[in-house]
Amino acid sequence: MGAYDFNFDLPAGETYVPSSDRCRALQALLPKEPFALAPVVTDRAAWARWAGDPFGRQILASARELAAAPFPDYTDAAYLDCLAREDVTHINTVLPLLRKRQVAFLLAEAIYDQGEFLGVIGSDTRQLATIRTWIHPGNDLKKLNYDLKTVEPDLGVVHFAENLALIDFILGPRLPADLRALIRSEVDRRVLAPLRQRIESGRDIYWWIAVKHNWNAVCLSCCAHTAAALLPSAADRAWWLALAESLVRNFRDGFADDGVCTEGVGYWSYGFMHYISLSELLRDGTGNAIDLLDEPKMRRVARFPERVELQAGVFPSFADCVLNPQPLTWARLWLDNRQGTTEHATIAALPGTDPFAGMNLQFADEPLLWMFRTHNPRQPLRPALAPELRTWFENSALLVCRPGPATSRQLSATLLGGHNGVNHNHNDLGSFTVVLDGRTLILDPGAEVYSFRTFSEKRYDSQLLNSYGHPVPRVAGQLQEAGPEWRARVISKEFTADTDRMVLDLRTAYHVPSLRKLEREFIYDRRGAGSVTVIDRVEFSTPSAYESALITTGQVALTGSKVTLTDGPATLAVEVTLEGGTLEISTDTINQPPHPTRLALRCAGEIKSATLRTVIRPA
Repeated sequence: MGAYDFNFDLPAGETYVPSSDRCRALQALLPKEPFALAPVVTDRAAWARWAGDPFGRQILASARELAAAPFPDYTDAAYLDCLAREDVTHINTVLPLLRKRQVAFLLAEAIYDQGEFLGVIGSDTRQLATIRTWIHPGNDLKKLNYDLKTVEPDLGVVHFAENLALIDFILGPRLPADLRALIRSEVDRRVLAPLRQRIESGRDIYWWIAVKHNWNAVCLSCCAHTAAALLPSAADRAWWLALAESLVRNFRDGFADDGVCTEGVGYWSYGFMHYISLSELLRDGTGNAIDLLDEPKMRRVARFPERVELQAGVFPSFADCVLNPQPLTWARLWLDNRQGTTEHATIAALPGTDPFAGMNLQFADEPLLWMFRTHNPRQPLRPALAPELRTWFENSALLVCRPGPATSRQLSATLLGGHNGVNHNHNDLGSFTVVLDGRTLILDPGAEVYSFRTFSEKRYDSQLLNSYGHPVPRVAGQLQEAGPEWRARVISKEFTADTDRMVLDLRTAYHVPSLRKLEREFIYDRRGAGSVTVIDRVEFSTPSAYESALITTGQVALTGSKVTLTDGPATLAVEVTLEGGTLEISTDTINQPPHPTRLALRCAGEIKSATLRTVIRPA
């Protein structure tokens, strides 16, 4: 994923090869033939019921529109041009479009079974097979894959492989033999053969095998689905599922016991979606003997969107998360709707909820899970739980504060501690967000548009990723440092029905030897219309510069030490006071989309100690 991700060799005596005992145990449980989460096209009772469903009609319309368009400009020349210009924009456009074509044509053909899309499925697959490498050029900067000196399946490669494997499994009876042979050959040489060789040799193992973020779950899930659907040998299918079952523990270990996804809500959707998919493949294939979701920690992870939601449909954007993220509806609902389980005794129907909303239809297993592995795809259920006043994630030092029944305005807030070495990290210790009436007016502006720089040594040159673009202090002219050793320590916390209060020690987020003290006190008050107060107390051994900041995408108005932030009908009144110096407030525009405004709350000149108080209320 980045500049510091390298393939590796295992020390002598260590292996990732699944034990022969585990492989035999799995083989005894698994179906005798290849299998998937959806039936073969010849099972017309299963597929045809979707023909009159709005989702089926949507898929048909989308497939026809895509079939009328030419094969996207995904060629070796386009690949080389991307590397030459160091610009991934074109590739980042065509790869999702190609995957969407694969999934739309597969689903439309399986649902309607008229042969309408068999031709374009064949031509797309043959064209894709001509591309020298399917790896993203950003992951092949030295052209080792393009020059065929190595074969390294990344996210894009494994997604293509799984989609092709499911096309072969589901539509196999309708496909010509030469196309099926091509699919199997391409998937084997680009994914299964090189990965198995490296696992068995213990040499040059792909780095994503051992990481604790979304790549691990995504790649392992795609490989497992590919093997289960495609490989004729039952022993080989068992080997791949045993491998995935064993190694996906790395993804599980990437979550603290509190269930927080440090990659943010967006990457929760992507990574956890594929963890669900792998879990259901194993659960279904073994007759419920293996359930990767049947453990308290992973159920907490499954509930992460509900627990981090500030207001209905409003989620924070920390880490590499898009602004105003929306977690996948179906993934949020999975625990309460998957076949063969009842997670809660008290559940309620969700009339009007479309579980297919938000599916980008690039990954075939995503719609198949909901279509064929839920109690009732069109009548989803959800726990009947009252919203909590707060959610405190102890291990991750993340606090989510919500209004109470008597609060007259919908004011919510978050405060983030932890450390600066999390997955998809931003340097954001002490960052906070404030939401009023559904509008996030003080925020973490989220991820930058990915470029060659994003996952390189120059990652923190970005104003959106370093601490300049977050509502946190700049100390003696210095921004926060990156790495797990730079952290915020919780000094104290106190939660009541009326107020939530927490104090963070931010001194160890900065490499400033003269910094003696930097504490951020955060007070959320539910009384009346509600308020948020942030108090910074700073001390230096020698006079130094100090400023804090507010980040907003709203409209800003300044009147002396008073600020108003407005987004549509919501307006926050902000009053800033400074003890120990003279206050200056200035604005700057962050130099990357969405180009938020940064309000610097600055001590004029240098100070030895100061207390900066920011009080935020609904206007």
